[in-house]
Order: sequence, then structure tokens, then C-alpha cells
Amino acid sequence: MNIITRPEKLRGFERHIKVEKISRRNILKGLGITGGLVLAAPVMSRQAFADYKTGADKMPHGTVVDPRVFVAIASDGTVSIVAHRAEMGTGVRTSLPLIVAEEMEADWARVKVVQAHGDEVKFGNQDTDGSRSTRHYLIPMRQIGASARSMLEAAAAKRWGVPATEVKAANHEVVHSASGRRLGFGDLAADAAKESVPGVEGLKLKDPKDFRYLGKGKVSIVDLRDITVGTAHYGADIRLPGMKYAVIARPPVTGGKLVSFDATDAMKVSGVEKVMEVQGWPWPSKFQPVGGVAVIARNTGLRSRDVMPQDRLGRRANGKYESVAYRSELEQAARKPGLVVRKEGDVDAALKSADKVITGEYYLPHLAHVSMEPPVAVADVKDGKAEIWGPVQSAGGTREDVAKTLGIPEDKVTVNVTLLGGGFGRKSKCDFAIEAALLSKTLGAPVKVQWTGKTTFETASCIPSRRNASKPASTRAAR
Repeated sequence: MNIITRPEKLRGFERHIKVEKISRRNILKGLGITGGLVLAAPVMSRQAFADYKTGADKMPHGTVVDPRVFVAIASDGTVSIVAHRAEMGTGVRTSLPLIVAEEMEADWARVKVVQAHGDEVKFGNQDTDGSRSTRHYLIPMRQIGASARSMLEAAAAKRWGVPATEVKAANHEVVHSASGRRLGFGDLAADAAKESVPGVEGLKLKDPKDFRYLGKGKVSIVDLRDITVGTAHYGADIRLPGMKYAVIARPPVTGGKLVSFDATDAMKVSGVEKVMEVQGWPWPSKFQPVGGVAVIARNTGLRSRDVMPQDRLGRRANGKYESVAYRSELEQAARKPGLVVRKEGDVDAALKSADKVITGEYYLPHLAHVSMEPPVAVADVKDGKAEIWGPVQSAGGTREDVAKTLGIPEDKVTVNVTLLGGGFGRKSKCDFAIEAALLSKTLGAPVKVQWTGKTTFETASCIPSRRNASKPASTRAAR
């Protein structure tokens, strides 16, 4: 039975922190660190930490705590642990399974990390964004590991005919100290699988002082070597038999839509097989495609993207927008009297009597969530089913959106997550995967949609531009 955590109340982190005047030197001594950078060091009791509510219960599908979902043990002792979040350079594909391995006393050298497909009912929330993965899943992953450990210990105790309290898992084995007997995880796997999953209330988590991996800084990310030598697989590396390649010309401004297109020049390019319209959704399109014109080819030499007439993609009202002019408007508006939301003292008098007044103006331009790896996805839609491969930050969300767009049940959609060459929230938006799915359905063949850096900027949902001004003042007495 899956144990889904749904705490009723959300309590703040601050209430569990004891604030004390301590030096950086004492922090490092307390942590056993002789060098490095400490950004924050909240001091929490073990019980306070266990009670700390992270907000994970507020996310769609919450968290799932079930070792049978996340852990598998082979007869040779190999432990496979599922990583249900996406890896984009943060190391979460290592850290979450490592937490499980720590609690279940698995030997990390004998652990294999398995990337989860999109399925939030099975795995819980899979949105890898907001810097929340470890924060939301530290305790659930520990509980999963502790549950697996408890089931292994129960299986060993039954085989030896001794109380479970007399056995203990240690370094990939379960040991009965009184008799010196020991069994490896592989030897106990079949029997442990028959044990009931213990409730989280009765689980005994390891004391942090007994950790072998967590906080030790001795484990490298599992994909480090492959990434370093260039053998890691990203979205652009996916190849399927009979696959077509597509690039898409999209509206150059927000809210634009296709007016017309001329495929003559594009069809002259070697390898191009078809030029077709891509379905778009009215603004605000949210995670759906904005539409455009796709060039379909049998190879990757798609220079046709550059010869397609961009001026035939509708610009609508936003076509008149110009960031330099908008900055001027912001600056002029910021210099005018604004709305007063709080007033304390006489600001004008204080500025007039000040010995020194410093005026500062700050401008932040539009900022796009652009990663080194442009969006890319491969889709194969046939026989009422769809399979997606790509660097998506939300595998479960992608599955849901693809299913809705194609009009098929979610259980007919499989989303395979590749490594991400950066994400920054942009790849939580799965429009590129939906584009590939729509084209594959129309063409009756697997299709790879490859974005370019240019189109990533053109269609970006930017952080708004803004201008701020400040005028601090001081007097000699205050200084």
C-alpha cells in the first residue's frame, strides 16, 4: 500500500530555528569542516526537523513513501533506486537515491540509479523546479530507505527464528550479532519483498552521527564521468528508426499567430520533405505551443529555418513593443510621485537636513530563462499511444499535458526523461514535447523537434523589466 503524506497544516521553518550568536569558526568546528563555504547553519533538534513541514503536501500528488516503488534488490545484491526528479546539474539524480541508500544501509558501490518515467500517481510530484526536490523529499526518502531496511531485517529474523530486535542491517548485510550470522541483501530480497511495508509512524531513522554518506562530501554525482567524457545522453542524442527532424518558425512576438507562408524556398533545401503548419493555442497559451510553421526533413541539415519568411508570421499589437522605449517610460514614471503605502516620520525634512544624500537608479532588463541546451524532444505517436523522450523538468506534468492535447488517456503516454543541459524553469513548460507529439501524430512517424537558441529567446516568458530608485541619506550624528 502506498503511504501518501498529506499533513494538514503548514508550519514555518523559522519556528524550529534556535538563533544564537556563534562564530563561523565554531560552526565549522561543530560540522567537522576545516574549509569551504557555509551559507547557512540553522540549528534544529531531531524532533523539530522531523516535524518540519516543507510544503510538499501542497504540490500535486504530494509525496509517495513506498519502498516497493522506489527500491528493487536483485538476487546478486544489486540495489536499484529510482530517481523521480530530473537531473539538470544540481545532482538531485544522485542525492535523492543516496538518501535512500543511507537509511537502508546499502553499499553505494552496489547501487544503480534508475530514472523514473512520468507518473505522479506512482512516484508523487515530479516537478523539478523551485529548488524544492531535496527540501521536499529528504524525509520521505529517508522513510523509504528505513522501510526497506526494516523489511530486510524482518526477513532475516524470520529465517533465523530470532526477534527482529536482535538483528541489524549494516553495509549491505543483515547481521545477528549474538550468533555471528549474516546474510546479504541479495539473499534476503525475495523474502523481504513478502513483508508488509511498515507505517512511517513506527520507523526508526538513523542518527545523523551514524551517517556514512550524507554530509560527508565523498560521493560524486552518478553521471559525472559520462558528462565529462561526452557519453551522457541528452535530448538531442535520441535517435529512433525512421525518425524525421523538424524545426519550427514561431511568431516573433507574444500573442502573434500565423498569417500565411510560402514553402517554395524551403522545399528546395536538400532533405526537406514537407512544410506544414503547427497548431497553436490563443494567448495566454500557458504550456501549449504558440503555433507556427514546421519544416520536416529526413536529416539534420535544416538551414531552411533561415530562409522561411518571418514577416508572414502575425505580430498583432505586441509587434509595436520596443524595449528601449519601454525603459524610457519606466524611468520617467519612476521619477514621478508614487503611491505611498507606508509613511513614518518626515522624509522630505530628513533629506533636506541630511549631510549626505546618495541617489541611485537601477534598471533590470527582460530576463529570459535560457539554458545552454535549447529545448528538444522526440515523440513517437501511433496506435493510440504516445512515447516522449526529452529534457523535461516535470515528467508527470508533461505526461498529463501531452495526453490532454492528443485526447488520449494518461496511461497511454510514456515520458522518458533525459539529462537536462540546464532548465531554470523553462523546461517545466513542455510546449516543445507537445509540438513533437502533434507532428508525429500527423506524419505517422517519430519526430524530433529541435529548437535553436534564437527561437528560445524569441518565445521566452521573461522576468519583467523594471526600474528602481533609492535615495538614502545620513547625518554625522547617525554615522
